[in-house]
Amino acid sequence: MKLANIKGQRQKEICRIRKRQRQIWKEQRQLGYIKLEKPIHHGWFKEVVITENVERYKNQKYILEVHDWLRKSFWGRTKEEAERKWLNETSKYLINKDIPTLSRRRYNQLSDGAKRFCIPFHYYTEKKNLRLRFYVNLPKGTYRIKFTRAYVTHSKRIDPKLESEDALLEQKLLKNGYYELSQNRYGWRDRWQTPKSRKEKLKTNSRLKELTKCSIQKIINEEISWERN
Repeated sequence: MKLANIKGQRQKEICRIRKRQRQIWKEQRQLGYIKLEKPIHHGWFKEVVITENVERYKNQKYILEVHDWLRKSFWGRTKEEAERKWLNETSKYLINKDIPTLSRRRYNQLSDGAKRFCIPFHYYTEKKNLRLRFYVNLPKGTYRIKFTRAYVTHSKRIDPKLESEDALLEQKLLKNGYYELSQNRYGWRDRWQTPKSRKEKLKTNSRLKELTKCSIQKIINEEISWERN
């Protein structure tokens, strides 16, 4: 059998495996969840909540609209972890404010009345690129920041047959001849492996280091003996 035919058959088999895996994942999602009789405490949320004072404002619907588009909560196993994630988000864009900010994309999806509560500011990324975000200036009495307990209320249904079949298909993709084709076919790249260009560069550098340790006369003698051969 020709090599090209072997490669083509493997590519077709990889496509069949990926198609079956997508079907398995879809069936797993459709299994749903089981409600637990007793919720399990699982960490903390630090979040922005709207207070009852928002009813006093005429533009209540715009305040609620902005609040809906905000990233309102951050989860952590402990209060300290949730606080650290919160501070990391609020200080990420070099502006010291209480609540998270909005991106330009989310800002464009707000109504004109809700946009009045957003103040633009520019910041520089790590690559020194100028970006635009929007600070949310909600009235102080309309929101508060607090910690709330996080609970696990549902458990995911598991089908052992689907789990074992998915694991078996994944093992097939790791076989010799299939692994490289599956990466190239779906645009995946193994970040743990060194690229070929990097390997060649490392070999060249190691060879140059060896030559620097040798004397000039030894290098000349090697070149003369190679020319004679």
